[in-house]
Amino acid sequence: MTGMKVIVIGIGEVGRHVAGSLSADRHDVTVIEQDPARVEASQLDLDALVIAGSGASPKLLREVGAADADLVCAVTQNDEANVIAALTAHQLGARQTIARVRDDDYYDDDQSQARDVLGIDVVIHPERATAEDLAEAILLPGAVHVEHFADGRVSVAETIVTTRSSLIDRPLGERTRVRPSFVFGLIRDGRVIAAEPYHQVRVGDRLLVAAARADIGPVVAALAGRTETIRSAMLFGGGRVGLALARRLEAADLHVSILESDADTARHAAERLPHTTVLHEETMSKDALLRHGVDRTGAFVACGADDRSNLLAALHAQQLGAGLCLSVVSREEYTPLVDALGIDAAVSPRLVTAEAILRSVRGANVAAVHLMIEGAEILEVLAPAGCEAEGRSIQATAALTKARVAAIVRGEKVLFPLPDERVRAGDRVLIFNPRRGVADVQRSFQAA
Repeated sequence: MTGMKVIVIGIGEVGRHVAGSLSADRHDVTVIEQDPARVEASQLDLDALVIAGSGASPKLLREVGAADADLVCAVTQNDEANVIAALTAHQLGARQTIARVRDDDYYDDDQSQARDVLGIDVVIHPERATAEDLAEAILLPGAVHVEHFADGRVSVAETIVTTRSSLIDRPLGERTRVRPSFVFGLIRDGRVIAAEPYHQVRVGDRLLVAAARADIGPVVAALAGRTETIRSAMLFGGGRVGLALARRLEAADLHVSILESDADTARHAAERLPHTTVLHEETMSKDALLRHGVDRTGAFVACGADDRSNLLAALHAQQLGAGLCLSVVSREEYTPLVDALGIDAAVSPRLVTAEAILRSVRGANVAAVHLMIEGAEILEVLAPAGCEAEGRSIQATAALTKARVAAIVRGEKVLFPLPDERVRAGDRVLIFNPRRGVADVQRSFQAA
């Protein structure tokens, strides 16, 4: 894979993650950041050229070579600065531009306004994407995370094994399959590994399973040992994530309530959510949560603006008997606390944004990227005619022996292959990599 010239504007949580991932994949990365302290810190720990200045400056963008850049992605905290930077880079001649925005005025579902009016190739709305991820987990009984691949034909779910699971103390290889599926990953004590048939399943293990979308519900229910449909949800935080999530859950006929500490934000949410109960609650104490019925809710989602408050609220809800407990965690340093506190799962807007950017960078044959909060990733790659992997078995493809093929979509069929399955041209291959860094995998699936 030939390295690309990439300019990243903004070195916050998202920019740092994107720049680090791209430089690890051996791309030529330049970072532009206005904050002198961030510039100094990034120069020490990023394998990239870090420059102080405004990424919206046409002069600076010209100086750093935006005219011949393969990708310019603007991910500062300011929507207008991101849009101007991406628009300027487009005008200078950058091959592809990406902007992160939060304001709905810049965003439409088909992205036609950004593409046709502003000339921005991809607009990322992290709060909407985060809300969608949270909703998918709530609406699939037994799951704590769900992703869809191959145009929605294959689903990957993360599920927690409960005491009611028939898998307890049995090897994975002995499980009874209610529908065709493949358990390809195991998360235990915060570590994610490729699952093996000999692994003995314990209560609290998190299993990663792939199945056809129509089969994922029964498969998850059998693995987890629980099938309760969630009919109510309580959200801590009525900001952009909470608002988008409440709308999605309202549409699915759930009873939704929001607790919001800021009076203006609560009023704003109440005006836009006719079927949601919005309460102004200044504290997130256990007493306050109990007063509002957290012990009777099917799902609790902490989606406020502060990671520490989110984690504390989700911990309280878990201890008080809420059903599924999820949290939004933006900062990387708080990620280990999710497992340590016993919270069911967390979603990171940082990773949601990084996924969209990496999908654009990793080539035409990479159809989808999912970054797990524990550090693993899942790729959907297309196998073109003449690629290195074509005609080879999974076990004979060097890059795949270090990863795990979770599924192959061949025409209308979804396959869960054995090691001797041969890759064919036109296959969509779902690949699980316990550690990020996929350059070798991509090379195996590039057209000759």
